[in-house]
Amino acid sequence: MNRIAGWILCAIFFASGAAALVFESLWFRQAGLAFGTSVWASTVVLSSFMAGIAFGNALAVRFGTRIRNPVLFYALLEAAVATSGAILVWILPDLGRALGPWLATGVENTALINAIRFAVGFSLLVIPATAMGATLPILVKALGRWDPDFGGILGRLYGFNTLGAVLGALAAETVLVSALGVRGTALAAGAVYLTAGVIALLIHRVVSGAQAAEAQPEGEEAPADGSRVRAWAFALSSFLAGFTLLAFEVVWFRFVRLFIDPNPRAFSLMLAVVLSGIGLGGFLAGLVLRR
Repeated sequence: MNRIAGWILCAIFFASGAAALVFESLWFRQAGLAFGTSVWASTVVLSSFMAGIAFGNALAVRFGTRIRNPVLFYALLEAAVATSGAILVWILPDLGRALGPWLATGVENTALINAIRFAVGFSLLVIPATAMGATLPILVKALGRWDPDFGGILGRLYGFNTLGAVLGALAAETVLVSALGVRGTALAAGAVYLTAGVIALLIHRVVSGAQAAEAQPEGEEAPADGSRVRAWAFALSSFLAGFTLLAFEVVWFRFVRLFIDPNPRAFSLMLAVVLSGIGLGGFLAGLVLRR
């Protein structure tokens, strides 16, 4: 039963990855209406999205040991993303008008106006992104109770979620927006998140009886000083790798724009290619570690 539940969680994590990229593409569109230029829109959306992922991971690390029912908590996170993500699609176009009176006093100070726009947009967008970021470590904790292979679990979940993001990046611009409209697409993405949450809640109900019989440690043993130093070294290495990847991605996109028309569909296709490589890398790493 636990093995089946684990694969179902991987499947719904794939679906939520697709919905996450649908939301992100919609936020790009709506932020352009709020901030007037694609440069500021992309800066606000991308920075808040990546920061939210980091915040969510950090919060899960900080408070994860206190969560006794990670699958239930994951279902709540999915509901939070569905609600806040869809609301943002509705309110972002009106954000520019709402900020108008506040920005009028600093009309001569372009830097101040852009700073206010960035701060307000970032504060709103980081909310659903933080909930998204917490889902991966929470699911790793859940599946870790059924499978001791941490590396395999992490690679499998990361791979499913990232390949789902590939589907979302392609579907949003090529199919969904033209068929359902922006707000209809937002409702569809929210429905996917809510469905994933409901399925996770059902899994929690089915397996909670068996899990309740297993004794779970209340806390974790403090690592030795050497282990703590190695952990921070790995964290720094991961930070630098992420920084380099995004820098390369920007350079790649600039070069590719020389050969293709830089429209939203082309951007989605390039993003899908990068995400495909990341997702396949996660799967391969999980298989190698499992062996």
